[in-house]
Order: sequence, then structure tokens, then C-alpha cells
Amino acid sequence: MTLTIFGWLCAATSVALGAIYMLAAGAPQRYTLVNAAALAVGVIAASFIRRVPVRYRRFGGASTIAIGLLLLATALFGVRIEGASRWIGAAGIPLQPSLLLLPIGMVHFARDRRWPSSIGLVIAGIGLGIQPDRAMAGTLAAGLAALWLQRREPPVTLAVVAAISGLAATMLRADVVAPVSFVERVVQAAFAFHVLAGIATVAGLVTMLLPAAPGLGVRTKEREVFAVFGATWLTVIAFAIVGNYPTPLVGYGSSAILGYCLSAAVLSR
Repeated sequence: MTLTIFGWLCAATSVALGAIYMLAAGAPQRYTLVNAAALAVGVIAASFIRRVPVRYRRFGGASTIAIGLLLLATALFGVRIEGASRWIGAAGIPLQPSLLLLPIGMVHFARDRRWPSSIGLVIAGIGLGIQPDRAMAGTLAAGLAALWLQRREPPVTLAVVAAISGLAATMLRADVVAPVSFVERVVQAAFAFHVLAGIATVAGLVTMLLPAAPGLGVRTKEREVFAVFGATWLTVIAFAIVGNYPTPLVGYGSSAILGYCLSAAVLSR
């Protein structure tokens, strides 16, 4: 089994385990339908990323800059809820660009650590600090710290310093966005509903991290890429458990599903 297919199976398993809980707990049926549609779109989009010719991948730095600019634009012009501006609307479905795109940019940077990608993540850190989005700012800082421990290069150092600064900026402002049922606090709600539902959601979250495991061996080539992928999604999960932040894949939300599928494709590429 290739790493690409394994990543997609992990995504499908996590989404399915989350769907079992949501249906049992009485979530609107459209929640599971939207998640299933996001999974299908994510797998299709990821398959195209896998087929990008090598000669075009040198433009990845420009893509990372575009991601940073989009996160900054979201902070300035996005949908604002209770003082936070983290979302954009697409066909009536709220999307969180940071969850969708930041993991892709981070995994790409782990493989292609040049200045354009570094600058893109610096812009992203500024955008997350302005939004403010403490969870994704912490995710950026944790993922880049994992990379810096492996590759202490100037572009990586600049990016991690900017990420830590963005995280510090989010700490200076109160984070008062209220949780939404089946989106935030999913693990706690699942255990409150039934212990088996809680175990299913935890199993789904653990499954998300499995694609990173094969690449964490001491002698694995590009070990840092797998470390960044694992640190990124582990931090997203951790913030979702301790705060009012979206619970990826096992909760309702298409952004994390798309972001996971696409970042897994970049990981396996």
C-alpha cells in the first residue's frame, strides 16, 4: 500500500468514526453529508496534486506566499464572529482558510526550505496573529519548531521566530468565540453522550496521525517532513481538546478534511 492511499484511508476512517458519533448523537444529517462531500473533493484534489510534474513544483514558494496573503486577507476582510476573523464563505459553507491551506504550506516548506516559502509562512504568522487564531498560530509554531530541531537553517529560523511572535500576539487578546455543537469540544461531548462514542472520536483523531509514523525512523529520508506533518495535526487536535477550536475530521467541518487530504498528498509526494 502506498503512503498516498494510506493517508486517504486514514482520512476516510476518521471521518467515518466521527459520522457514527454525530448520527448517533442526533446531529443534522447534512453535517455528515458535507463531511463526506469534503472527503471526496479532498481525495480528488489530492490526486491532482500528486500528478503535478516535478518541473512545476519549484513554484511552491509562490504558492506558500499566496497562502500567507490569503490568511492575512482573511484577517482583514473575512467573516467576523465575536471579534475574530478566521472564516470566508463559499457556497453558503463557512471555510477556515488556515485549517485548509496552512498544513499544506508547512509540509511543503519542510521539503523545500527556501526563502520564498519562508516569507510566505512569515506572512501567515502575521495574519494568524491579527485574526486572532490561537490554535492555528500555535500549530504553525509547533510545526516549524519540529522542523527547526531537524534543520536549523536561516529560512527556517526566520519562519519559526515569526510564528512564535504571531502566537504571542494571539495571547494578548481574549479568545471568546463560543463553541458550536459537533464542531468544537467534540471529544468531551462524545464522552458525555456515551463512552463508546468518546472512544470512537479519540480513535479517529489518533488515526489522523498514522501517516507520520512510517517516516519518523532515525534513518528515514526526509524525516523532518513527516515530523512537521505529525506535529501540525497533533497540535490542531490538542487545541481542539483544550479550547473552543474545530475538532478535525471527527467533527463537522470541511476545512480540516480538505486540508488533511491535501497535506497528506504533499507528504507522500
